Amino acid sequence: MSDKNQKNRLMENDRVYESAIASMRDGLKSGLSFSEACSIMDVTDPELRRFIEDDALKIVIAEMHYGKGTALKELSRMLRLPYAVVYEANIEMLEDAGLSAAEIYKHENFDNAVGNA
Repeated sequence: MSDKNQKNRLMENDRVYESAIASMRDGLKSGLSFSEACSIMDVTDPELRRFIEDDALKIVIAEMHYGKGTALKELSRMLRLPYAVVYEANIEMLEDAGLSAAEIYKHENFDNAVGNA
């Protein structure tokens, strides 16, 4: 795939992602369950759809649990998802955040070590 084609595909995926997340948010605001809100997303690629659904749940957890203090059990009830699904997504999100933080830490410390050598 040429660089231009790859860039166009990434830009299209970004557009689809942003649109799908916005659609999901609107669905949740109107009272849909998480599954119902995901079902109205206009995403045809199954792999991209799974990624967006996974990411959307983590976004909701971050906003509602960490941002607004909603308990995970209450969030599970609000989204009409099994508690185990919400709990597991929360654990994955924390693991992802830890890995990202570790990468940033390594790069910052490597840059400082090289600059001080």
